[in-house]
Amino acid sequence: MLSGRMKRGLSWLSDHASAEPTHPKGVLEMDMAENWLVRPDVLPIMKDAVELNLKQQDLSYSQELGGPPGLLQVSASFFNHFFSPQVAILPEHLVTSTGCASILETLIFSICDTGDGLLLETPMWDGFAVTSTLRNNVRICPVRYTRRPTNAAEFIQHYSEAMKNATCPIRGLIVCNPHNPLGQIYPTVWLEALLQFCETHDIHFISDEIYALSNFGATRCSQDVSNPDVVIGLETKFTSVLAIDLKRLEVDPARVHIAYSTSKDFGSSGFRLGYLITQSNPGLRRALAVLNRFKVSNISSIAVAALFSNLQTLETVLNSSKSRLRIAAETLENFLSFHQIAFYSPVAGCFMWARFGGELATKETDAELLEKFAAAGVAVAAGSKFNSGEPGWFRLTFALPWKVLIEGLRRIEIAMEAKRHWIPEKSQL
Repeated sequence: MLSGRMKRGLSWLSDHASAEPTHPKGVLEMDMAENWLVRPDVLPIMKDAVELNLKQQDLSYSQELGGPPGLLQVSASFFNHFFSPQVAILPEHLVTSTGCASILETLIFSICDTGDGLLLETPMWDGFAVTSTLRNNVRICPVRYTRRPTNAAEFIQHYSEAMKNATCPIRGLIVCNPHNPLGQIYPTVWLEALLQFCETHDIHFISDEIYALSNFGATRCSQDVSNPDVVIGLETKFTSVLAIDLKRLEVDPARVHIAYSTSKDFGSSGFRLGYLITQSNPGLRRALAVLNRFKVSNISSIAVAALFSNLQTLETVLNSSKSRLRIAAETLENFLSFHQIAFYSPVAGCFMWARFGGELATKETDAELLEKFAAAGVAVAAGSKFNSGEPGWFRLTFALPWKVLIEGLRRIEIAMEAKRHWIPEKSQL
């Protein structure tokens, strides 16, 4: 027998389950948000760390609340170096857990009651709904646009309308910056306006910055502002919420929280190591530390501590990753432009939001196109997974080894029954 809450959770999951076809054997996965381009540099560091530092005592339970002290210490230095915080991050500001999803789930559990809601802009990563609803029974209240905002005032107006129309108490909002699935970055003035919006309404601000260090900047294609098929963002440089002066904005830092993980920037989603940063809310920090007490693997802690302990080496690794990501993104943009497919030009992340289905797409034609992709041996993420308001959109991962990326694009051409065949430039990856 299942509990009532589990039955409700399974019913919700069934109603919201993806309608995508099962991947046939040998499918090339371009629907997974993973950075394969950084792995050749990261893997040797992690392997050496485990081989040199794993001790018998590491096979025992981890007893520390929030994470091993050594890991928290080097992680604080990591965040201070790369995120430029206004207030220096200390180990006691951090909580570790098994990835960003786990952090978000326990954070939502800690700040929301059953039936509460969180504002979140669409399109959005489908995992946000799972982490809020499945166990916590907290609703995601979508913030939708009829047209893209061009300034902070328009941007905030959409949040005000979403909050006014909500049918449940709003306890906070989540911002995914850099954005998944758009691959674009919020202007700092927009974030400041949103922080003040939260202060006005006495709600929490949650910043998911899992792609923070995969900010590779503007691509060559984004320079052509005359191309109507390319949506160019308003910002190319990432600014963490940690770097914003909350005191100047008169925003209570106790309601500002940052989620991060090694999954994306370091291509290590299998290590399951995420962080919550909350600098002025010790009660919340302790609550999450208790909830996540036994969840972080000692092996993951050893590997990541070694990775974060040499910031100069890490600078080199990240710079190399950003360069490879930009080249891969430009390769995909070249492919999409050749086939006259509209897309959002990304400046961060490992994927692109592209309208393979065209402007006349419907839910039915999107489903048919997914079947064609599957038959051609390539998996692409449908826009319906991201609560997209418009049919035709798909998310496509480009952070793949060169031969894999090119083969995936060839299979997409087959699925599209393309009359012309794109010829890639020589590999620079």
